[in-house]
Amino acid sequence: MMKSVLLLCFTYLSHAYHIKKHIPRDELTSDEAAAGKRCCQLVEAVQGFGILINKNLVSFANSETFQNQQNGSQGYWTQQEQSVIPTCRFTPNNAQDVSQAVSVLASANCKFAVRGGGHMSWAGAANIQSGVTIDLSTINAVSVSRDKTTTSVGAGARWEDVYLKLDEMNLAIPGGRVYDVGVGGLTLGGGNSYFAPRYGFACDNVKNYEIVLASGQIINANHYTFSDLFKALKGGSNNFGIVTRFDIRTFPQAKLWGGFIAYPYSSVPAQIQALQDFTTASGAEVDNYATVINAYIIGSYGPEVVANQYTYTKAEEYPDILKNLTNIQPQYSNTMRITNLTDITIETGAATPNGFRQLFGTATFANNATMFAKILSLAETAYQPVQNVPDFQASIVLQPMPRSITSRGAASGGNSLGLDGKEDLVWLDITVQWSSASSDEAINNATETLITQAVAYAKSEGLYNEYLYLNYALQQQDPIASYGQGNVNFLRVVSQRYDPLRVFQRLVPGGFKLWRDGPNRATCC
Repeated sequence: MMKSVLLLCFTYLSHAYHIKKHIPRDELTSDEAAAGKRCCQLVEAVQGFGILINKNLVSFANSETFQNQQNGSQGYWTQQEQSVIPTCRFTPNNAQDVSQAVSVLASANCKFAVRGGGHMSWAGAANIQSGVTIDLSTINAVSVSRDKTTTSVGAGARWEDVYLKLDEMNLAIPGGRVYDVGVGGLTLGGGNSYFAPRYGFACDNVKNYEIVLASGQIINANHYTFSDLFKALKGGSNNFGIVTRFDIRTFPQAKLWGGFIAYPYSSVPAQIQALQDFTTASGAEVDNYATVINAYIIGSYGPEVVANQYTYTKAEEYPDILKNLTNIQPQYSNTMRITNLTDITIETGAATPNGFRQLFGTATFANNATMFAKILSLAETAYQPVQNVPDFQASIVLQPMPRSITSRGAASGGNSLGLDGKEDLVWLDITVQWSSASSDEAINNATETLITQAVAYAKSEGLYNEYLYLNYALQQQDPIASYGQGNVNFLRVVSQRYDPLRVFQRLVPGGFKLWRDGPNRATCC
């Protein structure tokens, strides 16, 4: 391992020196707009070890490709990200293209962003103002090994790309539950799935990562080579390089049963008790095929409806483990049916359409119905002042995170998430939608108030768990820190080993960083 690390460091510094020789000093400037332009010119024209980067891979604001990737059919999920305008977008075709671009950008001290699916909510998460955005959308190939035990997925693929192929083959992998979410971001953040009670998080099922390091070197991180990086990537997000391919455990999967049932909000007492009972049963592994998304919707008229998604990954209707929930009456609507994974994820995605302003926030609590009731009471109060905001809708989502899920990671070499698998938990996922930028501060403040008050109550009752799921986190939260100091220290050591000049900390501002200080420090809950 030490020889490999020394080689990486030498390659990084040598590569930087040779490229810098070809960059005139006047190309480097502190002026943001000018720097962005010059960085785009370098990506467009510089030769990386004698191989000319294809100029057609670089697009500017007046091009169809650029516009499509910003707010077209391949655009960002939220208005916030769509409003961030990079100087150019670089769309690589393969890992070699990524390698050349990263080498040039790092050597010239250029700031850049990395975009997979673009489904994080806040401005700058996967885009960059007046810089270079590396858009991985064309690295989206999906291929299955001959023995059907491994699926290789390009980091720019979305889950629909994966499921359409695997459904035809009666196969599946643990992955996202919304069709247009990117494979890369979800998996690097941990990744919940409909198969989590059987197989753990999405990251627990990655066999190998193909990754471009800050030096431009392309390596494969797995259980046998660069094993420290392999573990760090299981929850460590975009802090170590640009993953260009995931090789993921694959298993047989025929049709499944799933859909949504909507209930009146007055059913809350029955809902929260049934959710507690389900989470306990799932944690005890009574039945590892069932998952629940328990969503309480607050709209412009206050609390409106409970909209639950149930998924059972066998082609069997109304299994016993779900009956305490599915038997609740009355029901406004019911879409439960036997279908495939693609269809279920498309239905889930319809609940979170593109083109609005969106906000996530999260917390983790013990599995306790009284805690759930308190969260809902606090949410109703927190969002009451903003209910008249145009297109306002808040989803207060409770997602069971039983021991059957959090204990799986150890069997595949461990992850960096810090969940020990000793207790049944429930994640709070707050998703707020609205349409006016003038309401951003009020919506954000209401969400921070809700999380802060819920956490304070949980701590007072001994129901708090410090873990924050990165893919649901508010920008002001610090999910990496929630992994625990031991894991944070491990991630920082790995970062220093593979990125000694801290390129992915200094030059890639998007995402949740390993060091949150200065203006980037976490300020909330």
